[in-house]
Amino acid sequence: MDAQKEALQRIISTLANKNDEIQNFIDTLNHTLKGVQENSSNILSELDEEFDSLYSILDEVKESMINSIKQEQARKSQELQSQISQCNNALENSEELLEFATRSLDIKEPEEFSKAARQIKDRVTMASAFRLSLKPKVSDNMTHLMVDFSQERQMLQTLKFLPVPKAPEIDPVECLVADNSVTVAWRMPEEDNKIDHFILEHRKTNFDGLPRVKDERCWEIIDNIKGTEYTLSGLKFDSKYMNFRVRACNKAVAGEYSDPVTLETKALNFNLDNSSSHLNLKVEDTCVEWDPTGGKGQESKIKGKENKGSYKFLKIVFLLSKELLTHFEAVLSEIFLFIYMTFTFYLLP
Repeated sequence: MDAQKEALQRIISTLANKNDEIQNFIDTLNHTLKGVQENSSNILSELDEEFDSLYSILDEVKESMINSIKQEQARKSQELQSQISQCNNALENSEELLEFATRSLDIKEPEEFSKAARQIKDRVTMASAFRLSLKPKVSDNMTHLMVDFSQERQMLQTLKFLPVPKAPEIDPVECLVADNSVTVAWRMPEEDNKIDHFILEHRKTNFDGLPRVKDERCWEIIDNIKGTEYTLSGLKFDSKYMNFRVRACNKAVAGEYSDPVTLETKALNFNLDNSSSHLNLKVEDTCVEWDPTGGKGQESKIKGKENKGSYKFLKIVFLLSKELLTHFEAVLSEIFLFIYMTFTFYLLP
């Protein structure tokens, strides 16, 4: 009966743990789904902004080109209008001179005819019609302002999303937890020379396994890590575990997170043993106090080298941190041995 109850209790415990694991996974999926919806909305907004920026640039370039064409049109029109005006004036003067010359042919008097002929000759010599260039200063050609956006269209057709670095892989074997510090090491699944830096995120937890969405602390971020290893020092191991994840970044965008890794951050915890301590030491869990009565209800006299007077009672209290480093055990042993030998020396007759 007892064996069956024990087996059933183990089954219940296993089922409870599995249910807790599944519920945590469901919470993770819901959190991921919410993140997909929020991030998709943000990305769509950014995409609209980017295309609006392209449209704005195209509109600016179009406006600039239109202004260039209009300015060229105005320049050529002004040049041609000026030439037309000059030609009209020259033509008017030339027609007047032609009419005068024609009338001069009817003059009968030789002297008057000679005078008219000399005037016509002088006026012809000074006539603007003979100094006027009959070549247009500008042409009607506007081909130098034509455009061909075939290359640009091809470039626009090749628009695509930014290349994203692959997710790194944290190597638990290469990770180290010691001396209130944690060293995390990772590697890329394949070489990527476009990676600029890495982002490491960590948080404390009291649950083993996959990170939990609910009842968890926020991720702390360490940015701009150039190598594939990082050491967090000066930590306070006030939780059982720590979650770690890392992502790679190129010059433009950050990639996917690595699979999270949970490392145990066990602190050094120990209690003092009252049963094996000296009679005059009053020992509690993390406190040592000198008791002159030795538990017998009478004072013990401590004699010095010259047997003069009595020493004041010695009281030593150690407040031992629950987060002492592992390698301090040897040092603490030496301290307790020194105290014990000191007490023994003073108690000797």
